[in-house]
Amino acid sequence: MALWGGRFQGETSALFKLFNDSLPVDYRLFEQDVVGSIAWADAIASVGIITAQECTDLKAALNELLVEVGNDPQAIISNGAEDIHSFVEQKLIAKVGDLGKKLHTEAVHVMTKSPPI
Repeated sequence: MALWGGRFQGETSALFKLFNDSLPVDYRLFEQDVVGSIAWADAIASVGIITAQECTDLKAALNELLVEVGNDPQAIISNGAEDIHSFVEQKLIAKVGDLGKKLHTEAVHVMTKSPPI
């Protein structure tokens, strides 16, 4: 499902999906997205939003994902995710369950509550 998919009824037009999805371009940012997610896990653990064990579990799963995709880079393109961040999030949730959602939710929460720079 698209990040905004819950707001509409019915299936998304294939033409709109082709127009909207950035995965065919931003798949190249896979490693940066994973490295950023690892850094984010460390950051939110350092302020007590997640536990040290949750941080360890997230980082282990993200590092596993780096290896898996390194062995099969086509797995990204054939996934059908909307963008590279959605791909990483889906794979992370598949590995660690709701803990994977926690990493993304906290990132969105902090970004939406932070003062403008």
